[in-house]
Amino acid sequence: MPQEVTVRRTELSTPDLEDPTKITLQIQYQVGELPPGFVYLNKKDWTKEKEAKLIKEDMTKRLGPTGEKITI
Repeated sequence: MPQEVTVRRTELSTPDLEDPTKITLQIQYQVGELPPGFVYLNKKDWTKEKEAKLIKEDMTKRLGPTGEKITI
């Protein structure tokens, strides 16, 4: 089921030897009452589809099991 996500993009200068003008997008997203999450993507590679895929993958990790259940 699709979820509405609020997104804020910030451009970060992240030069390296191969690309001294490299820009990385810091993508902050907010879903419901969860704390904000962040994903990063090279600005040259950015598309809405790639952004949505990264956010979905990160949300899945964050909402997955976080602990172990034991019987005592």
